[in-house]
Amino acid sequence: MTTRRALITGASSGIGTAAALELARAGLSLWLTYTGRQAEAAQVADECRAAGSPDVRVSRLDLRDPESIDALVAEITAAWGDLHVLVNNGGVCPYTPYPDIDIEEWDFVLETNARGTFLLTRAALPLLRAADGDRSVVNIASIAGQVGALQTGIHYAASKGALLAITRSFARHLAAEGIRVNAVTPGPVASAITDQLQGDGRQMLEASIPLGSFGQPADVAWIISSLASERARFITGATYDVNGGVRID
Repeated sequence: MTTRRALITGASSGIGTAAALELARAGLSLWLTYTGRQAEAAQVADECRAAGSPDVRVSRLDLRDPESIDALVAEITAAWGDLHVLVNNGGVCPYTPYPDIDIEEWDFVLETNARGTFLLTRAALPLLRAADGDRSVVNIASIAGQVGALQTGIHYAASKGALLAITRSFARHLAAEGIRVNAVTPGPVASAITDQLQGDGRQMLEASIPLGSFGQPADVAWIISSLASERARFITGATYDVNGGVRID
């Protein structure tokens, strides 16, 4: 039986770490990326090995740098030759009020979250095409991309809205090849990002969640693992909300 292989970006903390552990427990080989948390990424890799992953590797990735993306894909190609799952989780989320967002910060967020995800997905397609069986891309978007931002993070909301469009577009383009592309849209989740919120702002956000509290990374990770599973073979172009009831259609 062929061991399935997955690439997870932004795996050194939060949802990325939880997703890595879920896929490790499912027996997948893992390639984890980080940007600035090398020690944390190495620790996550050890935890994934202990959880059952037969092969765990770690690389630094800068989603803003096309050369970094190409180097990562070349590294995976040389070592594995194929890929069954791509989890596009890496991203940035500055809580900056919209009057204070300068051009440099706007470009930083859009280039990381939207352009970087597009470039990595496109670059990884030969690896996905080379794999046997079910192939899947899971993009981690956000409720902000669905409902917009309030006073902070308009650039983040814009990037995640773009990511939802990228998801649907790739789903249409790749369906004939049997490569599935879906998105997960977390609401407020306890993480290093939401830890930036303090005082009244954090309390107000938590009070707005119908289920009464922030979600946990594991609440999102099991959806990621499910979409990456071969059992989800008939699901593509879908968006799965994990938001505690903040947005109900």
